[in-house]
Amino acid sequence: MEKLNNPRFYGDFFGLLKAACFALCAIFVLAGCEESDEIGLDLIDSHVRLQTIDTLKVLAYTMPDDSVATNFASTNVLGVIDDPVFGKTRASIYTETRLAMNDLSLGEDPVLDSIHLVMAYTGQYYGNVEVFHNIRVYELSENFPEADTLFSSMDIPHKPEPITLDPGGFLLRPAPTDSVMVDTILLPPHIRIPLSPAFGQKIIDANGTPAFENVPNYLEAFKGLFITLDAQTDETGSLYSLNMLAGMTSLELFYRNQGDTVSRMQRFPINEFAKRSSRVEHFGFDETHEVLRAQVQDQELALGDSLLFVQSLGVLRSNIHFPHLEELADLPRVLINKAQMVVPVDVDFVTELLPPSRQLLLLRYTDDDELEFLRDFQVGQSYFGGVFDAATNQYTFNITQYVQQVLDDIHPNKGLALVVAGAGENMSRVVLRGPGRQENPMRLEIFYTVFE
Repeated sequence: MEKLNNPRFYGDFFGLLKAACFALCAIFVLAGCEESDEIGLDLIDSHVRLQTIDTLKVLAYTMPDDSVATNFASTNVLGVIDDPVFGKTRASIYTETRLAMNDLSLGEDPVLDSIHLVMAYTGQYYGNVEVFHNIRVYELSENFPEADTLFSSMDIPHKPEPITLDPGGFLLRPAPTDSVMVDTILLPPHIRIPLSPAFGQKIIDANGTPAFENVPNYLEAFKGLFITLDAQTDETGSLYSLNMLAGMTSLELFYRNQGDTVSRMQRFPINEFAKRSSRVEHFGFDETHEVLRAQVQDQELALGDSLLFVQSLGVLRSNIHFPHLEELADLPRVLINKAQMVVPVDVDFVTELLPPSRQLLLLRYTDDDELEFLRDFQVGQSYFGGVFDAATNQYTFNITQYVQQVLDDIHPNKGLALVVAGAGENMSRVVLRGPGRQENPMRLEIFYTVFE
């Protein structure tokens, strides 16, 4: 672990620490106390006071999140969800396909049978999968950008006409956990979208041309696909996760050679070298909960005292500030024994279809207003926390090192951002109790020792 550079600990720190070890044993007894207590004064020459603060003022509000990277995990998100609290969100997918090998050959005079886009489910979903979705697939008209990181706001131009077998789209009832029977063979859960003969013939016509010689040539001819859905729905709908690196996730071309009655299949895979990214669209806050709408649209940030909103896929975050934290720095020498952020869920907004996010994450703002991980996070999840506790309906974070670093002027007190962990691939949201609630508010609990 990185050594903590703490100027308050210089000089007689180790002598103080030895005595403090005896004194700290009393913390658990005193944890519920509101007033300062003096203990163990006969143990050491220095004056040691243990104090507990469980009402340190917290300010919080909801704001739109930045777009998130969606090209590093093995999964991408597809679907549309109309949340009665958070509004409508659609996730589409851009992806390349690849040659299975250089100098690919389909043999002499191949004849098209059919072509399908196949994408394997991961089994993870959010919302109501009983609602049908209408999916359309388009060919990209431009290649993916050269950037290493692809964000959820990215827009790549595509050709105007869909290449689904039915130009009106492919009607799908998502079944993320149901196996699929294909030609008497039971296959893992997946989506199988029939594509148009015209697109299949385009691939057949590439046989024997430079397009099948290598990947760069192939990507000039077949730049990629855009998979999207109609956004019109009067029902909740769902978002579902697709395993884009599964062996079956690919274009499957079925063909026969001239004069041959045996059908053959050639895959054009979506592998680890293929670029891909989710595109996430939120359709505004006019149809969202009034407290959310007021915070985001009207900048009525004080309403964050009541309710806070966090949504994955780069849609919403909550900002948290501790305006009086520096007051602890005015004390002679302070050791933060424990700093715990308690984040309760408002259970009035929890439903079976829309449960709270499984895990949240706290990030700190830098001097440049960038977001960085806390050192507490780097210790490990079991120490840092952030996983939803169904027994208490809350998230708890250990931010002891962060608070100490703020007091020691190592980090600025510019606040924290609360987001869904893995926001680029997870599909969830949560409504939180704000710090102004009378019962069980969001709060920062600090246990500390003062050396006088």
